[in-house]
Amino acid sequence: MRKIVKPSRKAHSGIVDNILTFNQVYRMVQSTPGILYYTSGNKTPFTILAKVTTKGRHKGKPVLVFFTNGKEKARSYECCWGHVTNCSRTYIDCYTSVIQEKEK
Repeated sequence: MRKIVKPSRKAHSGIVDNILTFNQVYRMVQSTPGILYYTSGNKTPFTILAKVTTKGRHKGKPVLVFFTNGKEKARSYECCWGHVTNCSRTYIDCYTSVIQEKEK
């Protein structure tokens, strides 16, 4: 598997034209957990968990958590939705764009 290295960006960098809102995807993931997706870059398999954050600056907020092989790779809060990177500067567009495609 080829590893893709992306340059560092600021939090909430770039714009992604998501078809579905954060809340629509959150509800979809809650109602159909365990669906296997593949990232847009190197087609790495991942799953999504919809939960509520229990600590930190987003405590009590809904979050989508992206996992590969059971390991957390990224998170998206509603404030991150529509951006290339999340609050922690992790690229999330490779996850969110695939969810959008699957729902067309």
